[in-house]
Amino acid sequence: MLTIAIMALRYIFLGFLLVFIFRLVKWMVGDLKQTRRDSTSRYREAGQPGGTDYPVDVGALLTVKESASPDFSTGDSLDLGWEKLLGRGGASDILIRDSFASNRHALIFFKEGQYWLEDLQSTNGTFLNGVQIDQANVLADGDIIKIGGIIFQFVRWGHEVGSVN
Repeated sequence: MLTIAIMALRYIFLGFLLVFIFRLVKWMVGDLKQTRRDSTSRYREAGQPGGTDYPVDVGALLTVKESASPDFSTGDSLDLGWEKLLGRGGASDILIRDSFASNRHALIFFKEGQYWLEDLQSTNGTFLNGVQIDQANVLADGDIIKIGGIIFQFVRWGHEVGSVN
């Protein structure tokens, strides 16, 4: 009788273990699907047709107009893609080795079909067309961005109307 009870408890334990493993796998798959859905919606929000999970070239560049840094030469072009962090820190996508640039100085990102420039509370400020910005601003073709001793020009192939100043 005791052996039958022990055997029954073993099968009950095995059943609970299998249910636990099944629910764990189901939860992990659901979490992976949610992560995929979140990244797809991010690109849909950004204006990417079809909501693919990878960014494509949306056709914008930063062209160096003037540079006090040996890292950049006048005329250099930098592809923007979906999002670029500008700054002096190692995590920056566009590294600006200038004493007037903060580690995380500014962010250029694509949202709602347009590029935006946001100052990340830098010490010396980010300038858009000669005006210091304190919030995210829409970029238009030909806009001038100044960070430290480097002046960039935003180049987008005629998708926006010129800036109003």
